[in-house]
Amino acid sequence: MKNYLKFLILSIIAVSIWSCKSEDEIVACTEIYVPLVANINYVDNSGKDLIFADNPLYAPANIKMYKILANDQTAPINFTINKNAKFLSVTLDKIENGTFYIELKPGVTDKITYTTKIDQNSPCKDYKLIDIKQNDVFAKYDDKTQVWTLEK
Repeated sequence: MKNYLKFLILSIIAVSIWSCKSEDEIVACTEIYVPLVANINYVDNSGKDLIFADNPLYAPANIKMYKILANDQTAPINFTINKNAKFLSVTLDKIENGTFYIELKPGVTDKITYTTKIDQNSPCKDYKLIDIKQNDVFAKYDDKTQVWTLEK
């Protein structure tokens, strides 16, 4: 009887193991929130950094970012200043087409529009940033640094 019970248990384990397919991937996407972030920097037409230079034209501490809501009210946008890597990290809404504003200093504001699409190659089918426009002019993207460069 002991041998029969051992054989039965081993048979159940073997059938369970062989019934699993190796191609099955377990991805828990609903529990993971990955923000949509754009890294941005400003340069002049000669390539000089306008925010993170020794004497910047636009001081990072004075920069404001916001979006305009349906009732014409403004709402601040979360962003961080990365002085070492020399870019501003902006958390964007996960929508196909979005707009926000960067106020570099009082009286100097840029309208930023962006386009995203669902990345079909991502296991979680999340949004991927496709392009950014600064006042209807396309920004340049550096694949190496992953920074969008806006020219002023």
